[in-house]
Amino acid sequence: MKIKRNKYKLKLSEIIEDEIKQNSLRERFPKSFKTHFNKIENKKIKYHKDFTSIPFVTIDGEDSKDFDDAVWSSNHNGLTTIMVAISDVSFFIEKNDPLDIEAKKRGNSFYFPDRVIPMFPELISNNICSLIPKKERACLIIEVQIKNYKILNFYIHRAKIISVARLTYNQVDKIYFNKIKEHENFELIQNLFKGYKTLERISASRNKINFSRNEFQIIQEVNEDFFFKRKEDLTSYKLIEEFMVLANETVAKYIKINKISSIYRNHEKPREEKIKELKKILKENNLYNNEKFKNQKDFNNVLNKINEKKIFLNDALLRTQAKAYYGNKNCGHFGLGLDYYTHFTSPIRRYSDLDVHRNLIDFVFNNNKNVHEEGLSEHLTSQEKKSDVIERNILEKACCLYIKNKNKKFFTGVIDGIESFGIFIKAFELPFSCLVRIKNRFDNLIERKRKNENDFKIGQKVSFKIKRNDIKSGKILGEKVKIIA
Repeated sequence: MKIKRNKYKLKLSEIIEDEIKQNSLRERFPKSFKTHFNKIENKKIKYHKDFTSIPFVTIDGEDSKDFDDAVWSSNHNGLTTIMVAISDVSFFIEKNDPLDIEAKKRGNSFYFPDRVIPMFPELISNNICSLIPKKERACLIIEVQIKNYKILNFYIHRAKIISVARLTYNQVDKIYFNKIKEHENFELIQNLFKGYKTLERISASRNKINFSRNEFQIIQEVNEDFFFKRKEDLTSYKLIEEFMVLANETVAKYIKINKISSIYRNHEKPREEKIKELKKILKENNLYNNEKFKNQKDFNNVLNKINEKKIFLNDALLRTQAKAYYGNKNCGHFGLGLDYYTHFTSPIRRYSDLDVHRNLIDFVFNNNKNVHEEGLSEHLTSQEKKSDVIERNILEKACCLYIKNKNKKFFTGVIDGIESFGIFIKAFELPFSCLVRIKNRFDNLIERKRKNENDFKIGQKVSFKIKRNDIKSGKILGEKVKIIA
């Protein structure tokens, strides 16, 4: 499908629709699904344990509607108890029924600046299975007890809960750090942060790699105008991340020890060629100290030495990492420093998590062992990659559109790649990279040395001008590069 050119201005929605069509995403659900909804809506939660007295809360983004996780924590006499409640989607969606087959084909929900293509119909994802406040909901709960930063016990419950509040990341940070004691959930939030600090210390002890966040999001305005906003690095993001990692690791270890056939989330060590390139970049920036990068500690040592002037190196270290993938064999998670890992905490939006739920429930509560479906892990990895590519394409094309609409020509950035044909510059102001072609870089190097000047180096701050801006491909060419002293 060709992107239609608006007479006055190309729209972001047209870029999104073009990506959806080009990638053949399944947007609609069959009308026949309506016959299944009554059965699901009327299903009674009879045999789940009653955990409705525990004040769970959900913490999500401002626009979130599919709440698949809720959290709670307590701290008494040196004992920290953490509970992570995850929507029991498998209670409502039976394996191999039409809703399940469709969800499997999709693999995951697809999120866009102006819409969501959900894995399940909205009645399920945003209502029946969503942990909406004040509503009784079926869940799988991972309960973990920690003392002296060691896990003492863990329990798996199939239970019903009632979330007491739908909180946002911004709210939670504001309530906690501003000590808003009059807020009705202040004590709950305090306890969550105590639990988080315990988990953070455990993560540090195993050298979990702490990459800093430097991400942009597209904010849609009226009349299809939009702008880019840098995502805040809120502590509440890290809190939820640590709670979810705890649940995922606990389940992965359990299914491995009990030899349950299931899906693991693997992240392997960096490849040698990527480590070699990283060492070269670090040497050029005087940050290499004979690290081998065979363990997480070496990455954290470098990350701790990076200051504001060298923040671009965070991306260089991140690019060194292998891509995570789904597999039937457990290989651990290098980035998190874990021997066991899976995806369990998002069954509304990831089919991998729903599959893990079913395998766990069959073993723990039904004394059965499932036979893992051949090719499922590879399919889910492929769908995840598709989602990542679409997101990146939309971000790049939206940048091109924004630059054209605002008629911006000059930017500053940092050189983050050098090839024989040119240099790559990552812009500071917006989330795009551009290529500046150099016809004969080696002649350029000789001329610069004759003038006693330095050649371009990775990490140099530069100014540049936009030469060509192709919205259709999302590619930008630059020119007139000048090194900023």
